[in-house]
Amino acid sequence: MSKEQWNEYAKPIAVLAVICLVTSLLLAVTNSFTAPVIEENERRVAQAAYHELLPTAETFDTVEGWTTPNVLEIVTDPASGSYVIKAQGQGFGGMVPVIVAFGSDGNIIAVKFLENSETKGYGSRLYEQPEWASQFTGMPAENFAISDIDALSGATMSTEGAVAGINAAIDGFNEVKGAA
Repeated sequence: MSKEQWNEYAKPIAVLAVICLVTSLLLAVTNSFTAPVIEENERRVAQAAYHELLPTAETFDTVEGWTTPNVLEIVTDPASGSYVIKAQGQGFGGMVPVIVAFGSDGNIIAVKFLENSETKGYGSRLYEQPEWASQFTGMPAENFAISDIDALSGATMSTEGAVAGINAAIDGFNEVKGAA
């Protein structure tokens, strides 16, 4: 390879490859430091939501061995026999995370939607307007359709994601309750 070919073709490719390699390494190092912090913050937010939905619970025990799709975590309050399930459903802007508390009788105690990436002013109302979630309180742990609830106006896909997330939590509850 001549010096002219090196300078015109190979050198720019080599320089870009080195830049990409250095950038990738820096991102990997940054991720190794920030990933545990992000994970801990997500755990704290979830724990705070669990206590918000079941304020009388002193501790939560993690439930293992469930296989329900779109269920992220299942915990139980051993004193009351209640369960809190973190699940998600596909909305318009991505996954819609939801936490559902179930009483030992199988009825929904409370529902809380977590921050999501739904369209601002439409699907984001799931998170911004917690009173919308109150319509699920007292419902039995049986799957329901979007026609069974008051949907968010102008946010059909977000509402469908919310219903899918709650139904996943219901399926998870029925799985662990049936195994108990």
